[in-house]
Amino acid sequence: MSLIPEKPIVISPTLAATIGLEETVLLQLLQECRSHSNAQQSQGYQWITLSGEKLLSLAPFWREDDIRRLSMGLHEKGLLLIGGAPFSAEQDFRFAFNEAVAASSSPAARQPSTGQPTAQPVVQAVNTAPHSAKTIGNSWQPSQDALRQLSQLGVTQTFAEQQIPQFVAYWRDRNVPRHSWESKFIKEVWRQWQQAEATSHRRRQEVAVSSEWRPSNDAMQILVRQGGINANFVEDAIPEFILYWRDRGDVSSTWDSKFIQHIRRQWQFYSGMMEQDSMPRAITANWQPKESVYDVLQMANINRQFAQQIIPEFVLYWQENGSPQCSWSTKFLQYVKRQWARHNQTQSTDTADGKQQGSNPKGRIRDRSIIDAVSDRSWAS
Repeated sequence: MSLIPEKPIVISPTLAATIGLEETVLLQLLQECRSHSNAQQSQGYQWITLSGEKLLSLAPFWREDDIRRLSMGLHEKGLLLIGGAPFSAEQDFRFAFNEAVAASSSPAARQPSTGQPTAQPVVQAVNTAPHSAKTIGNSWQPSQDALRQLSQLGVTQTFAEQQIPQFVAYWRDRNVPRHSWESKFIKEVWRQWQQAEATSHRRRQEVAVSSEWRPSNDAMQILVRQGGINANFVEDAIPEFILYWRDRGDVSSTWDSKFIQHIRRQWQFYSGMMEQDSMPRAITANWQPKESVYDVLQMANINRQFAQQIIPEFVLYWQENGSPQCSWSTKFLQYVKRQWARHNQTQSTDTADGKQQGSNPKGRIRDRSIIDAVSDRSWAS
């Protein structure tokens, strides 16, 4: 039994070193296809039509995108002519080698062929070399065939025409010669079209954060299960996050990512405070939060003055309660964040109802008792 179950692909090492190994393999495959196909002569070239699926079956080591890329590369190098759209598995692939054929080389050249344009006489001998490379001219314009190929790729004609001036200016400044400027133009416009479509899609996904916004289940799993962050801590941070970005009026398609970063920064500060306070103790009359509490509040865009003015009532309640806590700073931190969220939510409601703001000179509005406010989170104990 032979180790090679099918006919091998023979390539030229010199050609592979010149144009690339993959391009050489494809060129040899197309040459084999021409040898076993009925070529149709048109405009001085022999054209072969091959189904996309057939070519893919002959090269099972490539995907559709690979053959499209390599065939366009051969076209750009001036070795291959492509009739119609770039390669696709769903349609026929029409190609010809860039070798002009003499008009008298075959009977088909002397007789008009049905359904195909009559071949133009070619008086010179067979030219096996690709067209010479040229620099782009100031008045260069893509042909209708190039615009039609771009249209088949989904690119609008208006978009393609808008790219012409900058394409010409860019390559004119570099003064680089090429065999096929149309092939280069198609590739460049197609790349820019894909980038524009991706940007447009991303912008369509951008929305402003609403008062009903909540992080997704994936975001919660990243923070709670994978990050080890307390779920109550995450829940308490949602109102301040909404308030900050709603006031800014920003739009985004990555609110979950922003929220994850926000929580991780705050959790780092909070964890540091918890490590410092490990012994439960009762609150003292002159108790004051640590400076790190104000750092966390500043990250949440909560006013320092707002936090300082509710310290007396916080201390008073817990003195009368008498319960010891491991970290009064973290207990106070969560209380301030909840009060800040309710304060701003109530102010927004008052504004919508036409009420006057500022009736409370201290800027505090409490719509439930301090006992409920500070005793609903057991995790900080």
